[in-house]
Amino acid sequence: MGDDAFLRVSWFLLVGFAVLSVLCFITLVLTRATKDRLEKRRAVRAATIRGHVFDLVMGEDAEVASAQSWLGATRGSRWNHVEQQLFAMLPKLKGDGRAVIIGVLLARGAEQHAVGLSRSRSAVRRCRGTYRLGMLGLGAHFELIVRLLADRKFLVRRVAVRALGNLGDPRAVRPLLVLGQHDNRLARDLVFALGRMGGGVAPELRRVLAEEIDSGEHLHLDPAAAVLGLLGDTDSVEILAAGLRSENPSFAGACAEALGRIGSPEAIPALVEALLDFRPNVRAAAAHALGAVGSSAALSNLIDVVDEEEPQVSRQAAQALLDLGPAARELLERSESAYAVEALALDKIRVGRR
Repeated sequence: MGDDAFLRVSWFLLVGFAVLSVLCFITLVLTRATKDRLEKRRAVRAATIRGHVFDLVMGEDAEVASAQSWLGATRGSRWNHVEQQLFAMLPKLKGDGRAVIIGVLLARGAEQHAVGLSRSRSAVRRCRGTYRLGMLGLGAHFELIVRLLADRKFLVRRVAVRALGNLGDPRAVRPLLVLGQHDNRLARDLVFALGRMGGGVAPELRRVLAEEIDSGEHLHLDPAAAVLGLLGDTDSVEILAAGLRSENPSFAGACAEALGRIGSPEAIPALVEALLDFRPNVRAAAAHALGAVGSSAALSNLIDVVDEEEPQVSRQAAQALLDLGPAARELLERSESAYAVEALALDKIRVGRR
């Protein structure tokens, strides 16, 4: 190839690259402009919907009537956007406002739509439908949501767990704990769901715990113990005390933590006995619980534990003694344990920072 031919080819390539660069720049500008325009349109649409919802929930009679008229006239894809936003707003609403929005959704067929989505082949749609059934709080679909606990997709199972928490039906206790036995990734979701059910779930939690402890504990019971503690359920002290003797160290520790949260003096003998358990996590949890209960009855037992060689146990016992007042602090100050010295030094630093 001669010099002239090479220059022509180079020139054409340079022009081609320049044209391509200009086209790419124009494409990027148009894409960004389109994206900004769509986002602005979505923001305006969302603000419009919120305005009508607030008028419906909190407005005067004329504003309520106007909002009802606007919502009633919304159809097709516009209603789909409205429905989606109403469901997004539901977790932030309580009382009468929430009931009003649920009434609007039910009147527009949201129940049937949610059921249809929950049976879709798409996992995303199943998640959306299950979430909506939970938000609507429709006990009639309890069995459908329970079946979704066995869905092949993890996210669908997770949404189903939380949906059952929103339904608040105590019958969900055993299915949820069965799921926890097979998928420990859902432990926090199970605690959330069971706690979401409120105090009304406590009798069923106690019943399932009692049955499982008697039969040999075939389920993952830690969430049940944790929720009873969070609820402060004093009627569960005896059952949780029995759980301290479980062969499962995780469940035994969860029972100790729950007894500490409940704070009943009736738990002290069982917790003192647990200080002698051969498993360090159970002894540590029992020491922490005794500090939380706030009784001086276990001072001598705790000071003995401070002198043991297992760090997590000794540190928890020392902290428990700090929480139990001047007499317990005096015992710590007389102790030669390195963990007693450590606890007192850290407490002095914390006090100095206040």
